Amino acid sequence: MNKLDTIVLLDNNYFLKPINNVNFLPTNVTDIIDLHLANILKNNILLLKIDFNSISKCKYKKILKRLLVLKSLISKTNIEIGIPAENRILLGYLINYNEDSEEQNEFISALNAIFYNSKFSRYNYIYDTACTYLDSFFYGKNLCDFKDNKCGEKRNTSSVTGCCHHFKIKFLGPLTKLVLCEYLNKETYTCDAKCLPCKLFTCDYLRKKGIQFKIKDILILDTFFNPLQKLCIKSMVFTPKEKILRILMIL
Repeated sequence: MNKLDTIVLLDNNYFLKPINNVNFLPTNVTDIIDLHLANILKNNILLLKIDFNSISKCKYKKILKRLLVLKSLISKTNIEIGIPAENRILLGYLINYNEDSEEQNEFISALNAIFYNSKFSRYNYIYDTACTYLDSFFYGKNLCDFKDNKCGEKRNTSSVTGCCHHFKIKFLGPLTKLVLCEYLNKETYTCDAKCLPCKLFTCDYLRKKGIQFKIKDILILDTFFNPLQKLCIKSMVFTPKEKILRILMIL
């Protein structure tokens, strides 16, 4: 998703248009806080009005889940989704939009997920978006306080084991020795797995600094996954993205 002039670009050729004067809104828009199938059928089109001054953050999840259901229903009808414009599809209008607002951009990112045509494509987008979101907290900040290749937790010990180690036979836990994660690149010390559960993990050292990630606090994860899927996302550390996505599709 990118911001380009007066258009907020989404994936799959959709876009949203910020406006200042509500008098310029067409009559067939549906307010996103008043999403009902009857309203959309009456307008014969899904064209959204999103006024951020009228939406509280606590309602984001409910609104998005309702929109996902309605989008699935109307995709089986002749109702149009958006209107062709500027070689793209205008999905709706943004009112009181602040491009620097993290909350608003999280909402738009989650809304973007709804308009993927397949569940796998949606999950793939959500997974990558959540990874980028979590990475943004760490890039260039050295939150783990690395010095001489040791994190803050291990600084005054002889241990070199860290977050990228697991028990050799995982289900036996502490009954076996710790080994370096097989997905860690031994030359560059970067992760080849793109593992969302690993990115969600925070050790005791980080938690003492007030750094902890919960799925319920990440809108795009909390909205689109059920409790079993969330458990999978939380617990499947040291697992490549492709395997996690396959399991999410089944659950």
